[in-house]
Amino acid sequence: MARGGGAILMHGGETIGSGRWVAVPGPGGQGTWMEVKRIGVQQAFQRQGLGAVILDALEAAGREAGMAGAQLAIRADQPRLIDFYAGLGYQPANDVELTTVNPLSPPPFGMRKIFKD
Repeated sequence: MARGGGAILMHGGETIGSGRWVAVPGPGGQGTWMEVKRIGVQQAFQRQGLGAVILDALEAAGREAGMAGAQLAIRADQPRLIDFYAGLGYQPANDVELTTVNPLSPPPFGMRKIFKD
């Protein structure tokens, strides 16, 4: 959290979802971007658009912190998320460099969104 930020989604005093991000160099080392690290929603609250609510809060915090855009990676076992993020303005990007990589997993699918003023 010291290098980025996060968001917690509450319902009735209970945490039902969260997300976090870290600041990273932009594409080609240009500018500062945010890397969306993880977004999760408890199973009972999934498929209600709450992941998009969390992402919107993360992006707002990134914009406020001066980030030029956001990047993320989708695990190979979660291809359905490609359409989810595309619907929120993210474009495929094969040059996304992650801050943490799992060498035991297949390469993830990178996506990127430029923030417009």
